[in-house]
Formats: sequence, structure tokens, C-alpha cells
Amino acid sequence: MLKYCAVLLLLGTCAEFASSNDARVVCYFSNWAIYRPGIGRYTIDDIPGDMCTHIIYSFIGVDNKTWEYLILDPEVDVEQNGFYNFTQLKSKYPHIKTEVAVGGWGEGGEKYSQLVSMKDRRDVFIRSVVEFMHKYEFDGFDLDWEYPGAADRGGSFSDKDKFLYFVEELRRAFDAENKGWEITMAVPLAKFRLNEGYHVPELCENLDAIHVMAYDLRGNWAGFADVHSPLYKRPHDQYAYEKLNVNDGLQLWVDFGCSPDKLVVGVPFYGRSFTLSQGNNNYGLGTYINKEAGGGEPAPYTQAKGFWAYYEICIELQKDNNGWEEKWDSAGYCPYAYKGTQWVGYENTTSLQVKMDWIKSKGYAGAMVWAIDMDDFQGECGPKNPLIKVLWESMKDYQVPKPTGTTTPRPEWARPPSTKPTVPSKVTRPTVQPTKKPITQKPLTQKPVTQKPVTQKPITQKPTPTTTTTTTTTTTSTTTEEPTASSSSSPEPEVPEEEVPDKEVPSEGGEENNEPAPEGEDDCPSESYKPHKECNKYYQCVYNKGVEFTCKPGTVWNQEKMICDWPANSQREECKN
Repeated sequence: MLKYCAVLLLLGTCAEFASSNDARVVCYFSNWAIYRPGIGRYTIDDIPGDMCTHIIYSFIGVDNKTWEYLILDPEVDVEQNGFYNFTQLKSKYPHIKTEVAVGGWGEGGEKYSQLVSMKDRRDVFIRSVVEFMHKYEFDGFDLDWEYPGAADRGGSFSDKDKFLYFVEELRRAFDAENKGWEITMAVPLAKFRLNEGYHVPELCENLDAIHVMAYDLRGNWAGFADVHSPLYKRPHDQYAYEKLNVNDGLQLWVDFGCSPDKLVVGVPFYGRSFTLSQGNNNYGLGTYINKEAGGGEPAPYTQAKGFWAYYEICIELQKDNNGWEEKWDSAGYCPYAYKGTQWVGYENTTSLQVKMDWIKSKGYAGAMVWAIDMDDFQGECGPKNPLIKVLWESMKDYQVPKPTGTTTPRPEWARPPSTKPTVPSKVTRPTVQPTKKPITQKPLTQKPVTQKPVTQKPITQKPTPTTTTTTTTTTTSTTTEEPTASSSSSPEPEVPEEEVPDKEVPSEGGEENNEPAPEGEDDCPSESYKPHKECNKYYQCVYNKGVEFTCKPGTVWNQEKMICDWPANSQREECKN
């Protein structure tokens, strides 16, 4: 490290870093790869554990009746000893850590929102996870809820706070076991996802690593053909896609308050494919597609529209007279190929090497791959596992520098409250029966800070009179216990506690007056916000009724940004002074 620092000193940058840590090479393993036909079949024995620092078994789920963990494939995971065989790879590769991931795209988001919404459910789940970790001897637990606060995935606007509570409680439970278990999390890099579901500084502080899913940034859903993991902005990127690239997405996490040495950059070992419009002879980036086709034609082994494993792509490209044309995105640093109406954007050894060099230049924590079972593990196109070799060779000697620069601390009033640092020794599981809407106790201190998904609920942060982005660091807070909901039998379905309007409405940086909305506010659109005639007040709409809130002293309501802001930033002239 001293030698490394001496080199940096010549560049005038050594003061930015202190001690360093080994880089991570995180390999996700999808347990359903065992069902792929022919050469696509991938088992635990195929995992190149010598080129990974962490391997993650994907996935387990959540049981929405007992609120314990749910084994998604009992035959493979338990009867065929999938879990046990996976963790026993440590006897072959002593340096690796084994983790299990909960969630994934296929699990959806609704039951995860329901899980975190109530303290007793979180307690039950955490207790079951601790038992699971002991039983199968995993070294870590990976959170892959896609995504907290996402209304399009069955989430709720209160997920942002409740998910933080869950992570804090899980952290305390793991620490109490004194086993050195890690907690990691797979996260998106789109700004609207961060705003609606993630308290970034607090989460990064409580987690061992953040696995940023820097892929699937384009796809059939976008309506045009493109590579899905561009490193930088390209000339044709417009509107919502201008900042939707790997470089800007990772910087967003840093700007939101996450230390670079916690951020592991995800890369895909698969391509996103498209079917072009009939008669379209333009094969360039952003070209027109037949969106109704649902993506490119299924490949022979993964057998899914719009999705090709790397080995399926390389096999096609190496065939004699195959008709495929390979091209290079010179601004995004990714390859793509096309033939007839078929178009695919992907990663290869060249593009991955560019990304690995970029990771080291930024001081990030390493690289993550989804998924290890889609590399050319059979050696159909040359030496086996060419992609993971690029990651390992680049990262094995890389020491992650520890940033020492200070940032503006998050003000206490903007920090979400936390539950008390207690873990019950015995968890009483909730009775599985119809229940009433739970009755909650009004918190004694500041209420949780949340954001409304998609429609941009207020962003709770210290307002700034300039447009400069402020990064934040924070210390763990343990201020007040979240209200515990009680329930009893009733023909009515169960409703999470955060949806009870009279007791636990998020404050969004202000203080609840608990007064009914005046006449004219009854037409308040559900889960939105309306301005108040007084500059320092606003209404949150709950069940189409306006609940009045007051901003913190010195700030006024900004309806355009939906936050309590400095008066100078107000769009209302009467509120500027």
C-alpha cells in the first residue's frame, strides 16, 4: 500500500485514500441452470470457485403465510443437497465465502413489502434466516428485493423506511450470532428507484457490500435495440436514458452517500436480444424494433425471448458463414451483433477488461457477475470460462482504496428513525387468519421519512439553495422503536400498518398537525401531495383525504420538487421571503 500511495502522491491524489482491502469478485449462481438442456446444463461442480471471492446461491423466497424463508425448489435445494453441496465448496476453495440470496425478479415485490411492513413479521423472518444460516453453514445473506417502494412491483411508499428497519434489525441479529456473517444487497442504479426505496447512507453503513446491477439498462421494453450495459453516455441517449449508464449510475450511489469501497459493479454474462422491424436495414444503436415480438428469438439452451447467454452468442458467432456481423459501441464500450432481423447487445472479454480498468480507476470494491452459469464454461469457443478469467485476473491483486474524504453530514431531522437495538430471544409467529386493520401507536419522536414510488413523493433531505449535489455520510441512529401493530380476527383483509392514516402517516421532513383537511382538500388524489395556502405547510393525500403537515422551521413547501425546500427555491412568489 505504501508503494501504491507513493505513486499516487506523484499524481497529487494520495491524500484521498487511506488503508485498503482486497477486491471482491462476486459470482451469482442460478440454481435453475441445472434444468438447461445439453451443454447448457450447469451444476454446482461447474462453479470456478478459484476465480471468485464470493459465490451466491440464487434464490430462496418469503412465505407469505408464515413469514419465514421459503425454499423455492425443495427437490434441488434440499432433497439433492443443493444448499449443503454449495456451502461445502469451501472445503475445495478455502478462500471463498458462500451466500444465499433472497428474492429475485420472479419473486415480485408485493410480499416483500408486506413482510417489512410489520415488526412481528420481520422478527419471524429474521429468526428463520438465522436458523437457516446455521443449518446450511452459509457465510452471508444477500438481499435481492426488486424493488422497495416500487408501485409497479407491488410495493408501497412506506417501503423505504420499513426496508431500512429490516436491514438494521437483520444486522443486529447477525452480529449477535458472532459468526462474521455478511449482509449484502443487489440494487438498481436508476435514480427514480433510489428515490422511492433506498435510504442510501444508512443502508451502505449497515451492509458489507452493495452489488449494483449495472445491466438490463436497455431491453425490448425500451422500444429500440441497444446494448444493455453501456459504460458511458452515448450521443443517441436521450431523456430518461441520458444518465442510465454504468458510470453515471455508480456515481449516483456515491452522490447519494454510499462510500465507493462498498460498491461492487455488476456485469452481465448474457446479452439482451431484439427482433428488428420488418424491412429495417438500419442495424445501428437505437434502431427500430418489433416490440410486439417480445425480444429476440429464444436461444437453444436458455430458451427465453430477448435473452442469450454469452456461450450461446459466441457459439453462433464462431460458426462458418454464420451471417452475423459484429460491431463495437465506441462510446459505450460494448459489442453488439446482428443477422437478418435479429440483434443482440452483450459483453465480451474486451468490453469487460475496459470495465475492470474503470472499476480500479474509480476505487470501487470489485466486480459482480450475473450469472456465472452463462460464461463459456464448456469451452465451446476456446478456453473455458473466458469472462470470469478477465474479472479474476484484473481484481486478484487489486487493493480497494479506502476513501477518507469528508462529506456534508445528513442533518438529524432528515435522518429516518430506527427501531430499538433489541432482538427478541423468542419470536411469536403471527396467527394465519383474517385480521382487522392493525392499530398503531403514534411514534414518540420524528416519524419515518419515505418517498412515494414513481410519482416522486417528497425527497427528504436538507434543502440546498444551489443545484450542486451533496453527498452524505451518517452514523447509525437508534432513536425510537417503530410502532408495533396488533391484529385480531375479522372478515376484513389484513392491511399493513403504514396505511392507517390517522396514526402513522410519514412526515416527509415535516411535522404532522393531525388536523383534518379543510374544505376543498377532500378531492386529494390518493398517495399524492397538495400545496397549502400557508407556505410552510402541505397536504399528504391518504385515502383521498388531505392530512396537513408543517415543514421544518426556515423551509417552505416546494410543490414542483415535492420537498420542504429553502424559500429562495419556491415557485410561489409569496413564499420566497
